[in-house]
Amino acid sequence: MLRVLIVEDEPLIAIDLQDILEDAGHTVVGIAPAMQQAIDLAAGAMPFDVAILDIDLAGCDDGIETAHRLRAEHGIDALFVSARIEEEARARELGWRPIGFIAKPFMETQILAALSRVEARR
Repeated sequence: MLRVLIVEDEPLIAIDLQDILEDAGHTVVGIAPAMQQAIDLAAGAMPFDVAILDIDLAGCDDGIETAHRLRAEHGIDALFVSARIEEEARARELGWRPIGFIAKPFMETQILAALSRVEARR
């Protein structure tokens, strides 16, 4: 099972993701609504395996930049879950190779299948 950070500024979506993950046996180490909170949680005592991020975050933060920082500073991989899936092209242009991109509205099976790929690589 994975330890997961959720980076999502919509509380209902964050809670939905948390429920999906915990029901599947994963541990949610925290929920961050913006980049700085995600970076702060990553620097905290409880390490995690993967971050699930929205691309558009509170305060005009950029989920792609947040993911870059999490990987550069903590070696954390990212799974993007966003209504702005066209941002996948921009992320790939920047040389980013996330676990994947899932469009909102998402299905539980999509989230769990992506995380299964992460577990298989471990």
